[in-house]
Amino acid sequence: MKPITIRSVVRCDRGLVRKINEDAVGVLPEQGLVVLADGMGGHSAGEVASRLAVKSITRMIGGGRTESLAAAIAFANSVILQAVERDGSLKGMATTVVVGRFTEGLVEYAHVGDSRLYLWRGEQLRQLTRDHSLVQEMVDEGLYPSLNDALKAGVRNNLLTRGVGIGEELKVESCQLAPCAGDLYLFCSDGLSNMLSDRRIGKMLAGYNGALETVADQLLNAALRRGGQDNISIVLVAADQIVEEQSAGSADV
Repeated sequence: MKPITIRSVVRCDRGLVRKINEDAVGVLPEQGLVVLADGMGGHSAGEVASRLAVKSITRMIGGGRTESLAAAIAFANSVILQAVERDGSLKGMATTVVVGRFTEGLVEYAHVGDSRLYLWRGEQLRQLTRDHSLVQEMVDEGLYPSLNDALKAGVRNNLLTRGVGIGEELKVESCQLAPCAGDLYLFCSDGLSNMLSDRRIGKMLAGYNGALETVADQLLNAALRRGGQDNISIVLVAADQIVEEQSAGSADV
């Protein structure tokens, strides 16, 4: 599929508590590619892992290769593991990753960990990715009716069950959907989703009037006002240009 040039805006902030920013973001507009990674807390050199992941994936996809997003994430996994082999001080580093690729008539996405991709469509917010976390697994197994119930019961939400760089065996989840006019796609690290409820995020996206920067700033500032307890990364992509380019392309044929 032919890549579509995307219109996007990026925000990546250290937050108010962390001493360093372990998040990394890469956007290749002309390749329709978005990569967001969050160095996993509690692991050494998380900032190195996240940056290696973004660099590896953008290099593979941006180089014109047609590998799947899952293959690109697997490549990043191998790059991180090789870096650890070369430098023992990096042992234990890992990262989450969420990747999106916008092509003619299709949005592909893949992820590992709890960095998320949301879709705002028809006045409704939908979380496209599903967290690879202990609390999500407990909800999936029926131990709690919802994430909020599990969190209220004291289950920690920062225990991940998958990460890029943890081991050679890596399970990547991937999916695809067709874009529609008016869509907004929100890629974010848990520094945003842990600070703001889906309802709050949806209200802010509902106010979108064509100014991506305004909405991105509102999301970032709201997370900071709630405490900014983690690094906060946001990528907003509007589908208006995607759909317009597809229509123009069809008319030229």
